[in-house]
Amino acid sequence: MVSPVQAQTVEESQVGRFELAQSFLRAAQYERAISLLEGLHEESPATHVFYERLREAYESVKRYDAAIALVDSKIKSETSPTSYLTEKARLLFLKGDEAGARVQWDQAIKTNPESPSVYLLVYRSLMQLRLFDYAIDVLEEGREKGDNQALFQTDLAQLYNLTSQHGKAVIQYLELLSLNQNQLSYVKSQLGQFLTSPEAIEESRKEAEAGVAREPLNRAYRELLGWLYVEGDQYSEALDTYRAIDRLEKEEGRMLFGFGLIAADGGAYGVALESFDEVLRRYPDSPSAPDAMRGLGMMQEKWAEMLGERVFDVSGTRLERNHWDEALETYQRFLVEYPQHPQFPDVLRRIGVLQQNVFFDFEAAEKVLLEVAARYPQTDAANQAAYDLGRLAVTQNRLEDARIRFSRLLTRLRTGELADLARYELAMLHFYQGDFDAADSFTRAMQENTSTDVANDAISMKVMLIESKGPDSLNTPLRRFARIQLLSRQREWESARHQLEDLMNEFGQHPLADDMLLEKAGLQARTGDLLGAVQSYLELPLLYPRSFLGPRSLLEAALIQAEALDDPEAAIATYQRILQEFPGSLLIPQVRDAIRLLRGDQV
Repeated sequence: MVSPVQAQTVEESQVGRFELAQSFLRAAQYERAISLLEGLHEESPATHVFYERLREAYESVKRYDAAIALVDSKIKSETSPTSYLTEKARLLFLKGDEAGARVQWDQAIKTNPESPSVYLLVYRSLMQLRLFDYAIDVLEEGREKGDNQALFQTDLAQLYNLTSQHGKAVIQYLELLSLNQNQLSYVKSQLGQFLTSPEAIEESRKEAEAGVAREPLNRAYRELLGWLYVEGDQYSEALDTYRAIDRLEKEEGRMLFGFGLIAADGGAYGVALESFDEVLRRYPDSPSAPDAMRGLGMMQEKWAEMLGERVFDVSGTRLERNHWDEALETYQRFLVEYPQHPQFPDVLRRIGVLQQNVFFDFEAAEKVLLEVAARYPQTDAANQAAYDLGRLAVTQNRLEDARIRFSRLLTRLRTGELADLARYELAMLHFYQGDFDAADSFTRAMQENTSTDVANDAISMKVMLIESKGPDSLNTPLRRFARIQLLSRQREWESARHQLEDLMNEFGQHPLADDMLLEKAGLQARTGDLLGAVQSYLELPLLYPRSFLGPRSLLEAALIQAEALDDPEAAIATYQRILQEFPGSLLIPQVRDAIRLLRGDQV
């Protein structure tokens, strides 16, 4: 619509005709709109909105000659027609007259070749047409004419990125940071849009390295370089960079701790561990030290998981000290040194979980977890401890105690991941006891969010319940299989294995066959028959190619090949089967990480 100021300069009838023309434009009735707008412009050529809408209407129907003639009339009437010259150039280019367009852009620059705003007008016109190389030439010319290399830094950086000249883009961003280091966040957000290939990251990194070499005391340069190392998964190099920042800026471990969190998020657990460890060694009294110690313990756990370390072998013999022992000792040290720290309950609970899941000292685990629940009742750690105590009760065959704990936790929390975990455990308890309808009702409440492991476990159970009932009304095979799974969870592996063999002999063609084979492989592994376990795992996707369990079965086989049999080549081949045969599996990210680790790539 015409603005109030414009309305004061035109007659009331013109306002009405203009609004009618606007409605024709919205309805794509361009010729009818043009007829009205031509009359309005002829009556009031100084009213810019009449001119603007008429030019747009001509352009919409590709009447470029008429649009150019309209712009020419403006050029003749203006004392400073620079913007109209760039508009004419754009229309000539759209018409197909590139040479004529270039003449007009050059003419626009000649109106005031010393003014940066003139070059920006031409640049914006060129950007509308995606003439990026020409736009670079124009802005670089503007720098030379103005004898100012600080002009157009962000515009040139964007153009260089758009034309895949990523190194040149970083040079512009470094120039910007040399003037204002507070622009680092902006630079990363702009540059990050174009770091879509290893080549782009490498080009950018090289220029950032050169910038740091020129100005080693520029903190923003180093932070940009560290960020680029992370973008390229070069976490060791990033650690060196953040270490230097921490020392030069006297951060007393703050930068190292922050980088440790970044490395942990990126799965570079070894580098994160090194970062946290350095905070503790160099700055034991810094504010970051307690969190670094907790982080160190968590990374030792992650590293143990990634390496597949165990505390006991399949016969129950204690193995050599490894990262699990180091994690436990780190947490115990935290309790001694930081008894008043807000993370004390969480660390105490982590000790209990290690005792429960790794060291299998159930008495010690229960004592610690009960302490967490009793001393810190209003914390997340207490809720987690309640869940862990429920799991411990299942392991010790105290099923009613487990049911009470999970039910109370679910009542207290209602929603969230921990509530879903409790809900799934209640489903499992019903499953173990043969109440499959109740188990199914719990799993149905959990299947919406497939991004969590517990939700996927619930879906897996639901599939099994749907497919595996019968052949009699008592669902005998499924009841016996549920009992076997409970025995396995309670570490009664020999008994579970014998019962499973009987079940497979009696109901080998039952829909449970793939589930039984997966369970058999797991029991073989736990009772020391590693080669037999691998064979069973590898057989499952061959015997049951449509089974939901295929990717998981191959993953378990690869883990044994890599960790227990020390056969990385066989493990990589098995992992690659998952990539090839199950490309849509949710396990794909984990599989790719495992392959990189086995190949010796940086993690």
